[in-house]
Amino acid sequence: MPLQNPDTLFLDAAIFHASNEVRRKYNLPVFQHDPGLYLASSGHATSMVYRTFFNHINPYSPYERTARRRVELFTKRFKRIGENIGKYQTLVSGEYLVARWKREQNQFEFLNESDQKVCQPYTYAGYARFVVEQWMASPSHRANLVNPGYNYLGCAARLSPEPFKHKKVPYASLVQNFGGEQ
Repeated sequence: MPLQNPDTLFLDAAIFHASNEVRRKYNLPVFQHDPGLYLASSGHATSMVYRTFFNHINPYSPYERTARRRVELFTKRFKRIGENIGKYQTLVSGEYLVARWKREQNQFEFLNESDQKVCQPYTYAGYARFVVEQWMASPSHRANLVNPGYNYLGCAARLSPEPFKHKKVPYASLVQNFGGEQ
């Protein structure tokens, strides 16, 4: 997955499909895509990455303050709404990383501390599965993913801008919005 110019639509779809892999594993009906949930998740992921915050509450916009408000900007069909957020690095790595400035390229590179090998980005599918695994390891996030009351889903991931220009591991802000009609 290229971190400087990722195909975010492809990544969003990969996360949607990885979420449905979990649903199949637990013998639950797969999620149906909903454009309103997708637009709400995309907007919130974009806000978190570019306004550098990480929260279910958007402190910058009263119209987008809560998940319900964000979703209802695009659709009012859901009685139940849930949200998962995440912020995870986009490089495959060991436990510890070392940042090294590459003067000739005017950017940082990140190495595994243990073997000093350069860390590579995840593939789209690999990152999607990694993120869903992280959510499944958290009881509250897991509850949303396997909740049979949620039938609709919108997923979005937005990657950190200028990923190798800062001494901070490249990451993505991710959002899943869930909808249930009953």
